[in-house]
Amino acid sequence: MRKHYKLVILGGGTGGISTASRILSKKKDLKDDVLIIEPDDYHYFQPAWPLVGSGDEKLDSTWKPMKKVIPKGACWLQAAVKNVDPVKREVTADDTLISYDFLIVALGIELNYDAIKGARESLGHNGVCTNYLYNLVEYTYESLKNTKSGNIIVTKPEAKIKGGVSAENSLFTMDDFIKQQDRNVDIMFRSGREELFEVKKYNDSLISQMEEKHIDYKLNEELIEVKGKQKQAVFKNTYTGETHTIPFEMLVITPPMHGPSVLKKSGLLDQEGWVDVDKHTMMHKKYTTVFSLGDSSSLPTVKMGAAVRKQLPVLVDNLIERMNDQEPTHKYDGRTACPIATEYGELILAEFGYDRKPKETTFLNQADDKMIFYQFKKNMLPIMYWYALLKGKS
Repeated sequence: MRKHYKLVILGGGTGGISTASRILSKKKDLKDDVLIIEPDDYHYFQPAWPLVGSGDEKLDSTWKPMKKVIPKGACWLQAAVKNVDPVKREVTADDTLISYDFLIVALGIELNYDAIKGARESLGHNGVCTNYLYNLVEYTYESLKNTKSGNIIVTKPEAKIKGGVSAENSLFTMDDFIKQQDRNVDIMFRSGREELFEVKKYNDSLISQMEEKHIDYKLNEELIEVKGKQKQAVFKNTYTGETHTIPFEMLVITPPMHGPSVLKKSGLLDQEGWVDVDKHTMMHKKYTTVFSLGDSSSLPTVKMGAAVRKQLPVLVDNLIERMNDQEPTHKYDGRTACPIATEYGELILAEFGYDRKPKETTFLNQADDKMIFYQFKKNMLPIMYWYALLKGKS
């Protein structure tokens, strides 16, 4: 295969595929000069997985073969990135060395179940669940159906995560399931963070939802250990350092996450492990031939597919300017959207930017849960994802 491409894109997730599609549609001369490096056989629509775990969506509808989403005009190297040298402008993927003129890093985020003692070996057994792994999402729903008493604990770490409101979507829909079945089960939410949500309007709404539904929630409580056979979860208070143990019948884990470890020696990451880009232009702060978006980037917004939708046009326009030896002039303002199901059929739609102020796109009060928002998430969002966003349309 060829050893040099005008543009190399690391990652075949939402950011990588959508960016490739958009730049190929805007810059026709890049046909066959864009390379996507991605090892997986399949592309997943992960925003639907919390609803799969709560029984309101089918897992089979959340994936497609990778070859079906690679845009026309792009080449695909099915390999894992091993090293990046931004000085030489070279990428090593498995045993292949590729050089580039420009690079987009869209490697996503890495799940760190090993940060929780006993978590990895407990998953898929004794009611220990997660909605972040394809092969375990259906086990979440099976566990939910089989839980007739005791505690269901949903966790969220202090660390940055993708699908920033996945835990809340699971929490509220599972609470609705339990109430509909009239079961003697207590729903608990334990978060390592200082607040439920970082925008006051939506934070206040979520507090009201928790209190109205009598959900036992506590903040600054980080899951640090899972004792699967004993069905016990150990939490540590992030302020006091004190630990305590809670029994469970079902435990839904959102693990801590971190940026792409393969880039640790590349010089592309900031001190926290994210690709170090300007928060407005998405160009790397040191290497002006490198851009990044989505989960692997240092962009200080909630890591959601909706954020990629807003980042996408800005990055592509700035990249084209750089290809023309111009300075990037387009600015991303941090816009993102977080759809939070508060029960089956009802949803809050939080929209905001870097200033953490609501930037709502409807005439409705989006902090109030609405049926129309839920139907949008369940029925319209997948269509928009597969047939618009992945095609590079923002």
